[in-house]
Amino acid sequence: MTDERKIEKDIDDNINYIKDYLGVGETFDVVFREFRVGRKRAASFSINGMTNDVVLSNVFEELTVYNQEDLTINTMQKLFYSRATHSQAKLVENMNDAITSLLSGELLFFVDGESQVLVLDARSYPVRAPAESNIEKVTRGSRDSFVETIVFNTALIRRRLRDPNLRFEIVKVGTRSQCDIAVCYIKDITNPDLVETVKKRINNINIDGIPMAEKAIEEYIVGGSKWNPLPMVRYTERPDVAAVHLLEGHVCIIVDTSPNIMILPTTFWHHVQHVEEYHQNVVVGSYLRIVRLAGVMLSLILPPLWLAMVLNRQLLPESLAFLGPRDPGIIPLGLQFILAEFGIELVRMATVHVPTAQSTSLGFIGAFMLGDFATKVGLFGNEIIFYTAVAAVGAFATPSMEFAMAMRLFRAVLIVLVMLFKLPGFIGGLAAVFLLLLSSRSFGVPYLWPALPFNFSAMKDVLLRLPIPNKILRPAVLKPQDNDRLDSAGVKENSQTNNKGKKKEK
Repeated sequence: MTDERKIEKDIDDNINYIKDYLGVGETFDVVFREFRVGRKRAASFSINGMTNDVVLSNVFEELTVYNQEDLTINTMQKLFYSRATHSQAKLVENMNDAITSLLSGELLFFVDGESQVLVLDARSYPVRAPAESNIEKVTRGSRDSFVETIVFNTALIRRRLRDPNLRFEIVKVGTRSQCDIAVCYIKDITNPDLVETVKKRINNINIDGIPMAEKAIEEYIVGGSKWNPLPMVRYTERPDVAAVHLLEGHVCIIVDTSPNIMILPTTFWHHVQHVEEYHQNVVVGSYLRIVRLAGVMLSLILPPLWLAMVLNRQLLPESLAFLGPRDPGIIPLGLQFILAEFGIELVRMATVHVPTAQSTSLGFIGAFMLGDFATKVGLFGNEIIFYTAVAAVGAFATPSMEFAMAMRLFRAVLIVLVMLFKLPGFIGGLAAVFLLLLSSRSFGVPYLWPALPFNFSAMKDVLLRLPIPNKILRPAVLKPQDNDRLDSAGVKENSQTNNKGKKKEK
């Protein structure tokens, strides 16, 4: 609706307008009901399947048992303050806002002669209970994860952060979808310029609907080239991960109908860290982080580097002379890598799409197809299968699926460059990847920070899993309002107590 329409005092005008606008009678899920409040006519509109019938029955019972003499003047005000016992109720004077509330699942209650409508939030969405995330699994730690309902997700975060400064600012996006989006941040920590930038970009979205939820929002609000394969935000399904980033000064975006929470801004290091590291001992967690980082690097450079060395055997030292097959076969080595990558991608996509009961069988088929049978018929060499498998395992060990996909794409490009230009192609391709990492920014934050520009204290934190008591400072690149995680009031109180104790001793 583009015109601003007020609630009319004549109830028939309101009823006829909504019936005509929403197609009551054409669509079965808009429920219309008439009542008597004293001697006055009343009517309600709701969406079938989106309201709690038990709550509505109790509310209607309270609203309709009124004596006529009590409803001579200010009927709606009396109903709202005396009979609308439901906690989530409001009075609306604008028809546009009323219909938006109705289509969001709320109930409209009209009374004849009143220029306001009573809006009751008795929503009961079809919901999925919080369960363990299939993507971010841990051996220890909480097993709850975000779901497709925005109020459940905000509650999961609020349960972990009982901070009065925690904010969930709601924005509606899409002229037709009217999707609810919550911008989440901690008011006295997060940089206000970052919050305003995010809200401004969301408010500037001009589209009829965003059925693809968080991914569509990301493409609208992330600056820079849309063709950059590097992920500029991080997705998580874990409330504890979202809470940790909020305490650091990040902004989280919660999109209704999506269980993936968007965290921004992010850097390269955010995509190679996992919550599992913080549920282990400090030394073990640091070891896991180093192994994971090494796996990510190997997934990118191992196959193209091996191919470049094999195609330039004169550069190999004696200790590495064993590398490479003596008989490369009919298919060129570079093409073997491309075909192996293609096969792995097919198996991965098929595993996602087939039912769970068939995924194990599909894995066995893929292993035989790409491994045993392919080598026996001479399509692939044993070393090709080995290095491709190592690269695939390193990619699957990457916590961020989006970053792992970008690494796969970069690896394929490097292999093609090595096929065309041998070692110079590998060096030039690797330099191009580094320049892309160096030039990328997520909401103004350099993608390689704290490596470039260098920050020693922050660099220790991203390379090693430091003890929690030592993680006092928030990331300086976020420009938080509160730079450390200490309770300043508690520190001040303790210092005053110590000073009093010293005076007594004197």
